[in-house]
Amino acid sequence: MRKLGERKAMIAALFLAAALFPLARAGPEIPLAAAERSEIVRGRIVLREIPDLGRPGRTFEALGRLRGSLDEAFEVITDFRRYAEFMPNVKRAVVEEEAAGASIVELEIGLPFGQSRRYRLRYESRREEGGFTVSWRKVAWPGLPADQTVRDTEGRWLVRPFEGGGLLASYLVYADPRPVPFGLSGIANTFGKRSLPDVIRNVERRILALFPKQGGERLGPQNSRP
Repeated sequence: MRKLGERKAMIAALFLAAALFPLARAGPEIPLAAAERSEIVRGRIVLREIPDLGRPGRTFEALGRLRGSLDEAFEVITDFRRYAEFMPNVKRAVVEEEAAGASIVELEIGLPFGQSRRYRLRYESRREEGGFTVSWRKVAWPGLPADQTVRDTEGRWLVRPFEGGGLLASYLVYADPRPVPFGLSGIANTFGKRSLPDVIRNVERRILALFPKQGGERLGPQNSRP
């Protein structure tokens, strides 16, 4: 039983490492079960939890289709300084540093019951053959009190062309929201999980708002969303 558990843990570790840290120059494919693909074709968002690796936080992935081109989606997703305008729960976003393919961004995130948390993320953006990857991880914010931030968070976007038109987007996030007020840890985790589908929906709305003609024509009539 112990060996079986160790093997499951190893498989889970390899899966999450591949998801969080894509390596190939052409970029990895986004694996989908047949049922998941069918849901996405119908315009729905698929939400799945990545197996736990013994870390105290949780990892969730949202998958959905975006109407728009790779250039349009990349422009919207890497527009960090405007995240408060369209990203769910983002109250404030300040770009502190920028370099080729990398940005340091300070975010303030709203939580239930009037709570909020701040943290600093290092984003890395990479265009690849047939898509792009945007990954991030929490970095130190000197002087920020521990009770005003989260223990840890990291994640990534994978965006690829999707059959039938549009793009397939995978948005994966690991978060350990501690410290949170007593009794609200589960609420904070659930709140983060429930917001993931809205991230994909809001990114698509942003694409269509900024590029109405191009984005609106990416899917054929039979594939248009209601």
